[in-house]
Amino acid sequence: MLCYWGGLFPFCGQPLMYVLLSVEFLQSVMNSDLLGDYNQWLIDNPEKEGRLATIIQQTAAEFRSAIQANGLPLSDDRENALPESCLRHAQTTILFELKKELGQTMSEAENAAAVRADVFLRGIWMGSIPVTADPSAQSPSYKGTCQ
Repeated sequence: MLCYWGGLFPFCGQPLMYVLLSVEFLQSVMNSDLLGDYNQWLIDNPEKEGRLATIIQQTAAEFRSAIQANGLPLSDDRENALPESCLRHAQTTILFELKKELGQTMSEAENAAAVRADVFLRGIWMGSIPVTADPSAQSPSYKGTCQ
């Protein structure tokens, strides 16, 4: 059983679960229209082969750097592996960047999801989403002031 408090790191002392981001994984989560458009884009632009892998690598590196900058060592050495709780935000960022490369127009919901993913990532970088491996701490935590 995985236990998360707010999504980033385990609250009940369970080990972090990592997911390896890959072209195959991203293709498996694309809707059929996007997958078809992506495959056609590769046929029309053979020099773009490998571009999705580059987007994945860059996104994973940014998330991993943010986690390390906030004080938590990564327990998975694979360069494209991220904690499971970062997966949704990383996936959103990758697919958003891919759709831009394909020249597609994003819906309002897709733009909002990309903004939320960026806010999540920036929150890790800035420390406003604190990270910890301490099972007695609630991470991330949010404290407001009462007036």
